[in-house]
Amino acid sequence: MTNKHRVRDADLEKAHIILGEHGLAVGPAGKTSEAIAKAIGDGIALGRKEGIAKAAEAIARRKDT
Repeated sequence: MTNKHRVRDADLEKAHIILGEHGLAVGPAGKTSEAIAKAIGDGIALGRKEGIAKAAEAIARRKDT
């Protein structure tokens, strides 16, 4: 999923902050935390992609009226 949504370094940084707030570091050397961070980063990227798409739709509707 990471490649589909163009996860940015800032997304992963935010994901690590979120994980840190919850104190999650499971498995050897926090390996599970890294997987969770990547999943959170995917969610952030997907949200941005959907937000941009909705904004584009709203702009297109305004142009039509």
